[in-house]
Amino acid sequence: MPIISILPDHVANQIAAGEVVQRPASVVKELLENSIDAGATKIILSLIGSGKTSISVTDNGSGMDQQDAENCFLRHATSKIKTAEDLFQLSTRGFRGEAMASIGAVAHVHLRTNQNEEGLGLELKLEDSTVQSVGPYPWNKGTQVMVKNLFYNIPARRKFLKNERIELRHCIDEFHRVALVHGHIEWIMNSDDNLLFHLKPAPLRQRITGIFGRKFDERLVPIKESTAVVNVEGFIVKPEFAKKKRGEQFFFVNGRYIKSPYLHNALREAFEEVLSGEHHPGYFLYLSVNPTEIDVNIHPTKTEVKFEDERAIYAVLRSAARHAIGQFNVAPTIDFDAEQSFAIPPLPEGQLPKAPQITVNPNFNPFETKQRTHPNFRSDDEKYQRIQQEKYLNTTQSFEYSSEDEIDNFWDDALPSKEGNEYTDTILPWGKHMVTLLGRKALIININAARYRVFYDQFLEKLQESTLPSQQLLFPEEIQVGLSELALLKEYESWFATAGFDLRLEQNTGQFELAGAPMLLAAEEAVPALEELIEQLKSLDSETIEFSLLKTFAQTLAKKAANSEFVKTKEALQALKEQLLSSSNPQYSPSGKKVILELAPEDLDSLL
Repeated sequence: MPIISILPDHVANQIAAGEVVQRPASVVKELLENSIDAGATKIILSLIGSGKTSISVTDNGSGMDQQDAENCFLRHATSKIKTAEDLFQLSTRGFRGEAMASIGAVAHVHLRTNQNEEGLGLELKLEDSTVQSVGPYPWNKGTQVMVKNLFYNIPARRKFLKNERIELRHCIDEFHRVALVHGHIEWIMNSDDNLLFHLKPAPLRQRITGIFGRKFDERLVPIKESTAVVNVEGFIVKPEFAKKKRGEQFFFVNGRYIKSPYLHNALREAFEEVLSGEHHPGYFLYLSVNPTEIDVNIHPTKTEVKFEDERAIYAVLRSAARHAIGQFNVAPTIDFDAEQSFAIPPLPEGQLPKAPQITVNPNFNPFETKQRTHPNFRSDDEKYQRIQQEKYLNTTQSFEYSSEDEIDNFWDDALPSKEGNEYTDTILPWGKHMVTLLGRKALIININAARYRVFYDQFLEKLQESTLPSQQLLFPEEIQVGLSELALLKEYESWFATAGFDLRLEQNTGQFELAGAPMLLAAEEAVPALEELIEQLKSLDSETIEFSLLKTFAQTLAKKAANSEFVKTKEALQALKEQLLSSSNPQYSPSGKKVILELAPEDLDSLL
């Protein structure tokens, strides 16, 4: 009996679908790229149920006749290549010819298309990789592909999809990747009949601000470099706007979005002198390479590529980024294509600008030396205050006393009085830490981590019981975000209100006002806390969504509150110590960082 058998077509199609269609965003990517290759100048993406229920892409491209409409759902059917040599000279997007076949294997597909401005088009319905019906249909020039009930015949795959918010975010990411590289196309994206994006044809800078908000314009620094190996163009994000989580990082090669940890490291090296290790640079970089010197066939989704001379590209990219950063540090750049007037106010009529004046000291002599006429003696009061301060510090300075009794009395004053065999409580500030005694142990406490733990417990308790008290800002902050972030704010508006944020949201615009902030939070930390909460909510994915939200809000607010100014007086340190020791977990901060280091006498014996 033969062991090897040929798989049936429907099984082979579902195996191929496993490589191509991983989630709704995979379908969005394939359909949008097909519309681009069809020469469309206007593309509309509409989602229902974040793509789980329905995905629709409508374009005004070239359209198809009946034969092409039927052939596009066959495996290995493509218009991109004719011979094997064509694989190394590709300038379009997908080419394997399995996208539509794979989608048709795991969903119900309706295709409507027309090649002409006038006359009837056609409608094709597909199910289980089989054409169910083909017939005339009134349609404008272009194509519409509707993908319904994704993974309806593979329940296991559908079960592993994330919640709708996570899947919508992935769809938006794919939308961003194609919209950023095709500024000549008008893009529209709807989700459950809500408009998320409407991007008119625009230059690159306006396209970026159209997606990420008008205020994003001030963060961009242009970058441009032309060499025989690669041409680099685009923008990097100013270092002060870098994020601790990976934010806006986009590489495009020959009009195709790619992921490249190798090239990303070139940007990290370029920013190493202006960014800390925990921050990530942001960039929108467009690379042009000879198609014969790049291989795009190493990954099924074509997001990973192989360069023939990647070391040279690495060096060019790093050098261009450093040059752009250097120019930004010397003087701000001016974008003459930006749709805004210069921010320099005109002088009053008849008034001329004044030339800068330099003042010098004509009596200055660099060779003259000054000698102190008398030593800088301290007064008796200064000596006393200095001794009172230094007796609490670990200092190696020696002091002279008239007798041994005076020395004993001095250290008796410096150390706490005895009660039995134990010392009473004492606290000393020591840089970012404080040192105290507890029983027979010395405790070294990280002040910031301790405040983080204390504030976290306070915020979490109040959020679980009631609404955090809010304080109105004297001047409301105007904040600009993308429409996807605005949708997130609207979804969790009640949670932000519970946390003490008074948000004034506007309909279908990325601009809103922050009118009030939590009372326990310093006013200057309100906007950073809100922005960090939005970033946290983007990646939140848990079955216990309510507790995860409470924890996320409490952690973010506590971290910002812990970073506020703290005066290290003895009373404040004592209060912090007592609050920490009575907290839910004194040993560790909410992020898992060690808060307390304990030292017993025997520990010191092993060290000294």
